[in-house]
Amino acid sequence: MVNCPTAALVIIGQELLSGKVKDENVGYLTQQLYALGVEVKRVLFVCDDEGDIVEALRWVVDRHDHVFTTGGMGPTHDDVTVAAVAQALDRRLVHSPSLERLLETLYGLQSGPERFRLSRIPEGAELFYPEGARYPQLIVGNVFLFPGVPAIVRSKFEALADRFRGTPIFTEFLDLDRTELEILAPLTAVVETYPRVRFGSYPRYEGGKETVRLTLDATDEAHVREALELLQRLLKV
Repeated sequence: MVNCPTAALVIIGQELLSGKVKDENVGYLTQQLYALGVEVKRVLFVCDDEGDIVEALRWVVDRHDHVFTTGGMGPTHDDVTVAAVAQALDRRLVHSPSLERLLETLYGLQSGPERFRLSRIPEGAELFYPEGARYPQLIVGNVFLFPGVPAIVRSKFEALADRFRGTPIFTEFLDLDRTELEILAPLTAVVETYPRVRFGSYPRYEGGKETVRLTLDATDEAHVREALELLQRLLKV
């Protein structure tokens, strides 16, 4: 696909890497972004280590239009995402008076080192308050910081979705009662004819029998439909 905005996900949490918790955010974010016309190119899982998070962010920030982090946004010792983002983007951590007031009024957090630590944000960061939200969304450059809780990720992403809306990606499916080897030559011919269409071939095995699902994706709906028609003619389906 051509001229499609790209994204990377940095999923933070030792509980995910140890298998204690099953991730739910990758599937949701990739599906939502794809529907908006944004192609997720990479997903990185990182433990709650500031150095590892910095390394992951520095690798993806300049290579993608948007970067989304999940996890590490709470008050405990292992919540180091904000500091890591600041370091990765070479920004100072600065005090946010509005965030400190919110921590006091909303959560009753008394003045002290913990409230001061939680009210620091990377210099130049945006605190976005969607309608009805109690706590702001933190945005630093092209990095969007989300907590790890799936329900909160969903509500916060929905409030931001229009920022990423672009040219839709059109998708067609073709299910075949054949093996990949049986369709190899026709598929290769269509792939070479339509370089702007992305093709996927996914074999499935049930009851000892192989079937194949083909997917065709592109931002140009006409190309997708033309490629599908040619594929159907060559495969005689």
